[in-house]
Amino acid sequence: MCPWPRLQGAIWDPEAYTVNYRDYRGEQRTSAKKAAELRLRGETAGDCVDCGQCVAVCPIGIDIREGPNFACINCGLCVDACDGVMAKLGRPRGLIDYESWANIERGRSNESPRNRLLRPKTVGLTAACLALAGTIGVGFAMRTTLTLSVQHDRDPVAVRLSDGSLRNAYTVKLLNKSASPHRYTLSVSGIDARLSIVGSDGIAPIEVAADASESLRVTLTAAGAEQKDVVFTVRDEAGNTLSATDRFVER
Repeated sequence: MCPWPRLQGAIWDPEAYTVNYRDYRGEQRTSAKKAAELRLRGETAGDCVDCGQCVAVCPIGIDIREGPNFACINCGLCVDACDGVMAKLGRPRGLIDYESWANIERGRSNESPRNRLLRPKTVGLTAACLALAGTIGVGFAMRTTLTLSVQHDRDPVAVRLSDGSLRNAYTVKLLNKSASPHRYTLSVSGIDARLSIVGSDGIAPIEVAADASESLRVTLTAAGAEQKDVVFTVRDEAGNTLSATDRFVER
């Protein structure tokens, strides 16, 4: 479920720091007692005692000593477990560590490790992250605290009243995305029509709680109206306005 291994495959290069096993130091694996005997005889012995702690603590269940693994999430639990074992044995830490694969290969050749933090991929990734952060920042700065949507009734789209006037009905939805409640007033323009909010006396201010929405049933009644666009506008206490356009139809 963790997306990191997939991302890691795209951004990895030989100089990238990931969890790696310093095999040139750890091999050949043998018990602590046998390693001491070999060293007393002047023979070489690896620092790895094959305790299996690195595998036991791994949430994926992989053995990092077998080499880089695509499933590794680089959590570092094997690093901590191995360092604990090395401390008990009086051996230097870092048998398993965050290290670049290039340095692992340098270690096999008895070369000194080198750290190349500035390289084309890191510069490109840094620029991409800064661009993404800037885009998110601009998005937050320009975001609105109110959403207004208007939906015309479809069945019927218009009603002819007994006095000859024409009525259209709409569902107006207000979404208050701010952290405080607001009161809004609703008005229409673009057509000479009487606005009514069903269930409300007159055109009273509409109160919408913080991070909540309110749906209104609205009717427009016009005498001798023609088919044209109508603009719904809401205004809050501070005078901020937001508009949405729909259509007033004859039939």
